[in-house]
Amino acid sequence: MKKLISVSILALIVIFAVSGCFGKDSASPDDTVGIPAEGYGNTLGNISNGGVVAFQEGWVYYCNGNDDVSIYKMRINGSDKTKLNSDRSMFLNVQGDWVYYSNIEKTENGSIYKVKADGTERIKVTNDSASFINVVDEWIYYSNASDDRRIYKIKTDGTERTLVGDKFSSYLNVQDGWIYYTNGDDKKRIYKVNIDGTENVRVSGDAAAFINVDGDWIYYSNGSDGNKLYKIKTDGTENTELTKEEALFINVSEEWIYYSNGYNGNRIFRIKKDGTDKKILNYESSKFINIADGWLYFIVDSASNRLYKMRIDGTKIQMVEKVER
Repeated sequence: MKKLISVSILALIVIFAVSGCFGKDSASPDDTVGIPAEGYGNTLGNISNGGVVAFQEGWVYYCNGNDDVSIYKMRINGSDKTKLNSDRSMFLNVQGDWVYYSNIEKTENGSIYKVKADGTERIKVTNDSASFINVVDEWIYYSNASDDRRIYKIKTDGTERTLVGDKFSSYLNVQDGWIYYTNGDDKKRIYKVNIDGTENVRVSGDAAAFINVDGDWIYYSNGSDGNKLYKIKTDGTENTELTKEEALFINVSEEWIYYSNGYNGNRIFRIKKDGTDKKILNYESSKFINIADGWLYFIVDSASNRLYKMRIDGTKIQMVEKVER
């Protein structure tokens, strides 16, 4: 795969069929990995990978492929499995008592909905066709396919819908008052725009995908250089190559970067943020890496396209459920 990956919503719908059956496991120091920052509905890395898993206060929320990609929740140990909706869902964000998501039913075409975490009070937030949803405090930020993929924000109660950026956007990451995104109107280069719509600035001259903003750095797959893993400061300085191989489905958590290695059979690797201590974690072609509560969730790219999970160090790898096509 030599060209930059451009993940469409339709492709994600086909792949992201996630189901339960998670085994019981004891607590581990790694259980803090993959927990969203305060005020956020999901991690930025998960949203860049479709947002099919989210975590809040002891509950794992996920899109269940055995039930038409509807939303379920369960305890960390796999108990108390509960169905929350009957919509085909993506880009999960859990904040307080609500689960926000993109409703990908044909009749809805990506409209944003919210449902109570106990499955009650399902409410439409907006008719806009939304992807890369970031719920941060009282606002929802999203790429609006109903308006040429421009960036919008709307209050979580459905009021104050506002155009923020007028560029074709993907891979939205909201961080410290800025929205970082790839600009399809400028060769998929990384840009940032203030959450009030001012100061739209180009950060990098590289074509990019799977961007993850983490602190002062942006980690990304560099389509201008064979999709290698790079990082760059959020102010556009210190552009740095981290790997010599193709890195896809990037997800950054704590001190590690997890990615699918396109030069090594799309197996999952992890590497430290300074480019050291690279390690292979599995031996199957894998994609769409989500992280929650110390576990990596990923699709195995085999004939049967099964969903697996493993600890973030590559141990306890196990099949979760077959992904239905």
